[in-house]
Amino acid sequence: MTNHPNRNQYRYFKVCPRGFANENTYYRVHLGEVAEIEKEFQSYDDEHMMEGGYAGWTRDKIARKSGVAINWADRDRY
Repeated sequence: MTNHPNRNQYRYFKVCPRGFANENTYYRVHLGEVAEIEKEFQSYDDEHMMEGGYAGWTRDKIARKSGVAINWADRDRY
């Protein structure tokens, strides 16, 4: 498993607008787009703190399942 070709090319970003487990959105982010997503969500925690929302990098196993994470490049389609 450690030699999988995509393992080191993508990271997963989790966005939870109100802190509820069923409202999570996962983004699959290519390493070349890391700075872009960090800039997009840099003040997200501060803006959504009162509602319990948060955003950040995750290692949740469910994010890697097929059909769960949205490709960051395709985010405008959803």
